Amino acid sequence: MPLQPLDTALGLGIAAREAVRAGLDRAVPGRAAIPLRIHEVTEHWLGAALGLRPGAITSVRVLDAHSGTAARARIAVKSDSGEVPEHLFVKLPPHNYLQHVLMNVFRLGTRETIAYRTLGANPPVRVPRCYVAQCDRLRRRSILVLEDLSGTARFRTVVDTVTRAEAQAVIDAMADLHIAFWSSGRFANDLRSLTVRTTADIRLGDVIRRRFLQDVTGHTADLIPEAMKHDCRIFYQRSVDIDDFWTAQPQTLIHGDPHLGNLFFTETEPGFLDWQIATAGVGIRDIAYFANASVEPDLLRTIERELIERYTARLTAAGIGVDVERMWTLYRAAITELFLAAVCTAEAGERMQPFEVSRVGVERAVAGAAAHDSFAVLSALVDGKRV
Repeated sequence: MPLQPLDTALGLGIAAREAVRAGLDRAVPGRAAIPLRIHEVTEHWLGAALGLRPGAITSVRVLDAHSGTAARARIAVKSDSGEVPEHLFVKLPPHNYLQHVLMNVFRLGTRETIAYRTLGANPPVRVPRCYVAQCDRLRRRSILVLEDLSGTARFRTVVDTVTRAEAQAVIDAMADLHIAFWSSGRFANDLRSLTVRTTADIRLGDVIRRRFLQDVTGHTADLIPEAMKHDCRIFYQRSVDIDDFWTAQPQTLIHGDPHLGNLFFTETEPGFLDWQIATAGVGIRDIAYFANASVEPDLLRTIERELIERYTARLTAAGIGVDVERMWTLYRAAITELFLAAVCTAEAGERMQPFEVSRVGVERAVAGAAAHDSFAVLSALVDGKRV
């Protein structure tokens, strides 16, 4: 479906509204329940947010801080309560104005707070323990106070790769997450906000995708075959049809962005960070995204069928009826989701990811899409054809 002027206006209207909201929030003084900057996470605020008596927190000190798509800080905490760790990790709105607007437009902070509340005290996968998850609907501010993993977990970046055993462990963990929320009735109730995409939301996405994909000219353009540059325009030319296809599949809670930079590893299991685009979706999209982003292509080609069979077997053991051949076909199509994310990130430039990181992401996405003819598979599925 082509992009129409009214639809474009709707999408741009959302962006303009959130640009004003973010600008006012940053410029107009006023009391707010949620801090905008880390220096506002005071002893009084933290104690109240944790539900402690006044004066229980005696000191809050920033150990280190930085800001990207969100602002992040490690803090040292002193208290007379045995329930508060000595170190905590805090996420707040980003310092950069454009990134702040982006967070508002796509409700990234709100989604992440909902995700942590949804996962609860006994999550089906390893995540940082969440002590505070708050959001302000009017200002669109959000804040998370989480377990500080810096002394107990191992972290990697997108340029790294996992081993076969690590890939298997991540697939098992993702299966457990998806099983816990498979076709859940909660998506019609308390988790409905993770399912809703308005026409304006979709069209704003179309504007962004058209901007980055109509003419791929950035620093990774040389990595993408010309035919694939043409085929990927399906993302804005047929976005509604693609959305309708994926929505018609069984839904579960998916992480949405499970590359290595958003994972951590302990001695016993993998864990998941950064739930900013958590949504109701198709579980195999998480699997395809993780595998193609985080496993070196030559290794992945030798184990990916095994990984899909492993995922399918775990769902089946939990009583979920799935067909491995159908799952394999969906996996092949879902690789396009990583392509979309990787190419748009690269086209946005270093304000999103360093060039060496985004280049690896595009290399791996292109390798996967080429190996599986993923755009042809996606197009056939959307057209209702057998693959």
